[in-house]
Amino acid sequence: MKLSIIIPTLNEADYLAETLQQIKSSTSLGKPYEIIVIDSDSCDTTCEIAQKLEVQLLRYKSGSLGKAEALNEAARSASGDVYLFLDADTLVPEGFDTLIKSALAGPNVVGGTFEFSLDGPDFGLRVVEFINRVRYRIRQRYYGDQGLFVRAEIFRRVGGYPEIVLMESAHLCKKLRKLGKLVLVNENMKTSPRRFIDGGIYRVLASDIKIWFLDLIGVRVDKFASYYWKENQLRSKN
Repeated sequence: MKLSIIIPTLNEADYLAETLQQIKSSTSLGKPYEIIVIDSDSCDTTCEIAQKLEVQLLRYKSGSLGKAEALNEAARSASGDVYLFLDADTLVPEGFDTLIKSALAGPNVVGGTFEFSLDGPDFGLRVVEFINRVRYRIRQRYYGDQGLFVRAEIFRRVGGYPEIVLMESAHLCKKLRKLGKLVLVNENMKTSPRRFIDGGIYRVLASDIKIWFLDLIGVRVDKFASYYWKENQLRSKN
């Protein structure tokens, strides 16, 4: 398995180094085939950190679709046969690469993801985790902070991430499931709780549930994108 790890960034200097170091220290199959950081015009030291840690750095001028466009551009530059899309503030579990390889060995499996987990002791964060885990077990639509992996050939066949500014990973999962199975790996992909801590855990959770519900009933949720990415410190430039 040649694993291409793709990480989108925008002002992620506080998190990127730990994420990259965790990747390198948690592999069980040897050095990853390639790690690609695609940066959307950061004004902090994100790019310098990527260069110092010797990963492939792509610079992306943010377009109207933001993160989805950046991920698709990075995928076009990737040469692995499996892609792992990983948020810059998310830490992989030990042996993540072996877990991905084992998951893809199953019949008709096109990709998968890991369990959603938030890094922090607050009880409210456990509530967020529980509600999310129930949600994606029902709908099988996963998010970028879970570490979505997919066979490169299948990713290209479905046309990559859909041209939307929010819920792009969830809707990619919808397309992937038409071609095969998505596996949920029973190991935690731990992500930063900053969005919930800064915005108020239950207030942000309520906003997320509203977006999930509107998307469920077929309402376009693009108008919420600017607010959502601001909470994630990704500063929508739409």
